[in-house]
Amino acid sequence: METTQKRQRRWSKKLLAFVLVSISALGIGVAFAAWTVGGGGSGTATATSAQNLTTSVALTTAELYPGITGANLYLTVNNPNPFPVTVTSVNANGAAVPDAGHAAGCVTTGVTFTTQATSQTIGANGSSSFTVPGVSMTNASDNGCQGATFTIPVTFTATT
Repeated sequence: METTQKRQRRWSKKLLAFVLVSISALGIGVAFAAWTVGGGGSGTATATSAQNLTTSVALTTAELYPGITGANLYLTVNNPNPFPVTVTSVNANGAAVPDAGHAAGCVTTGVTFTTQATSQTIGANGSSSFTVPGVSMTNASDNGCQGATFTIPVTFTATT
């Protein structure tokens, strides 16, 4: 037969197990009763403003003479932007001007430039030197244009 003391211990163990299970269940219930929260709002991102490409003096080769078409235009294009660009065309933008040493004798230059398509990539904050054909000199050019270096104004079409 079982003694009273053994029954009490068995009941004590069962009671302890019941209390522990109850407390655990209560704790889980509390954990599930906690609220979940979310939030929303907005952030910002600002686009940079693109800066225009510029040119600097490029080395030239004496290619012009009366009657030539398709001579090279030498360019060094500077990209001040923090992203690379690809120049897709070089566009005529005014009359060719002879250097100061030839200005008096080269009034009629006969020099023109025809817009040219190209594909020249210039790195971020970089520069690139390249040539495009399209410079012509007519037979109407003054004799004083011999040896002159011509500045030819251009604009660019470029994409990022």
